[in-house]
Amino acid sequence: MTKRNAYTMRDVARLAGVSISTVSAVVNNKGIVGPDLTAVVQKAITAMNFSPHAGARGLRIGKTNILGLVVQDITNPFFVEALRGVEDEAIKHGYEVLVCNSNDQPDLELRHLNALYTQRVDGVLLATCDSYAARQALVRDRAPIVFIDCVPMKAEVNCVVTDNYDSCYNAIRYLIGLGHERIAVISGRLVHSTSIARVEGCRKAMQEVNLPVLEESLREGDSHIESGYRIGLTLFQSPDPPTAIFTLNNRMALGILRALRELQIPCPERVSVMSFDDADWAEVFNPSLTTIKQPTYEIGKAAVELLLQSIQSASDETTLEPRQILLKSTLCARDSTAPVAKS
Repeated sequence: MTKRNAYTMRDVARLAGVSISTVSAVVNNKGIVGPDLTAVVQKAITAMNFSPHAGARGLRIGKTNILGLVVQDITNPFFVEALRGVEDEAIKHGYEVLVCNSNDQPDLELRHLNALYTQRVDGVLLATCDSYAARQALVRDRAPIVFIDCVPMKAEVNCVVTDNYDSCYNAIRYLIGLGHERIAVISGRLVHSTSIARVEGCRKAMQEVNLPVLEESLREGDSHIESGYRIGLTLFQSPDPPTAIFTLNNRMALGILRALRELQIPCPERVSVMSFDDADWAEVFNPSLTTIKQPTYEIGKAAVELLLQSIQSASDETTLEPRQILLKSTLCARDSTAPVAKS
């Protein structure tokens, strides 16, 4: 193993035959060094594999040009696509992104936040894993923060989210329009603001047409395939099983479809299946899955835009009122939903 080099600007200056201030001007892109001399300095930097210490530079200029992103579960396709939007927008504005995965654990989320603040990131994007515990992230006030997807309960914060309530209200209305009355809803963990809003949208749509919201038809999962599978098996042990199932997360939909295949229950002939989130596989699955498609990439982009505004406001020592950006979803009707079968 080779020892990591510890070259300094002084070493680069000696090799290039220039002053340390000239090297500093090139490294910090001050634009005051001519192109020929800049080329000489950059050649020396490359030859020595010199890399300025970002933390030290950040202390000097009060800015690191690094954003932090903490997500609940990096294996979830939603967060993968949101990350694309975050990175594209950040890079466009000259920022890099440090990504952390909390694995849906509040303690790990807090640890990642502390690590990011130690790195002196200019701002943080956070998809919190517990909307009730998220206030801990706010009281530190060490860098501007924008929430995405999941937000603190009863707090005025900068955030970018899908209109989850309206999305699920429309989804249930769609199933009702197909004649379904026995509709099961499988939510994610109800410590997530997203899950809470989605369930309330479902309740409202069912209550408007006097459909009962039965406890056995409203199940809480954990957003993973296995929980969808287990819940799917129990739903069809009922003497009056649902004719439609709406999962509020795409991976739980995979669990439901696995359970239906195991039980040899045809979809959509005997039960329609609908999912929140439109993963890549949804359209090519057999049957193709009806989904609520979130503007996931746009959520990532809009969150960075809002965070950069907050960073600029903090730099200018001005105050901006917290903004909640609500983005609309799209209902993608496919083959997994159909009119209720006549008995």
